[in-house]
Amino acid sequence: MNADVLENDPILVWMPPTAADRHHGMTQWWNSLIGPSQVFWGIAIAASILQVLMFLGSMVSGHDLDHNTGNGDGSAVDGVKLVSVRAVVAFLVGFGWAGALFLRDGFSLTGATLIAVGTGFVFMAVIFLIMRILMSLRSDGTLDYKNAIGQTGQVYVTIPGNRGGQGQVEIMIQGRLATILAVTEGAQSLAPLTPIIVRSVEGTNLLVVSPTH
Repeated sequence: MNADVLENDPILVWMPPTAADRHHGMTQWWNSLIGPSQVFWGIAIAASILQVLMFLGSMVSGHDLDHNTGNGDGSAVDGVKLVSVRAVVAFLVGFGWAGALFLRDGFSLTGATLIAVGTGFVFMAVIFLIMRILMSLRSDGTLDYKNAIGQTGQVYVTIPGNRGGQGQVEIMIQGRLATILAVTEGAQSLAPLTPIIVRSVEGTNLLVVSPTH
């Protein structure tokens, strides 16, 4: 077949979509959604991206679901909190995707919202139960928390300022990611995901931390 025919025939010549074409298609799809659908899809996409980023961050730090929790009385299971960053993100993932998909399938806004809330709580409960099971399989007695001094990590549960209460931080200690109770002497409370450095250890396993910046 003649090469000129191949180049000029619109059926035989395929051009991959450009970035502008993809952006235009996404914009058209987004604008075609009604208000509630945009809310559900927005939550689903944002929460899913955050979930992936948290997973990748855990992979980079060496966390492979080998999660350890320390607390004041040495019980790992008791240190697992139902309302945590992972649990809230899991709730939003379930809520967003369920709401978007059921609303797309013709359910009423009320029905889709109720199903979304229920799905979100199921996702949240599953994460909570998985973490409790994982914690029950580990022993805190093998950890020497003094090895955490000088290590950097991030806040897991908000730490009140001026030693106003205990929160939790995630750090690498003895080759694994641990979630440990912590306090801060600074006036500013430390929100989840705030980068921290461990300054000292009080008692058996209470860390004194400060922000890295």
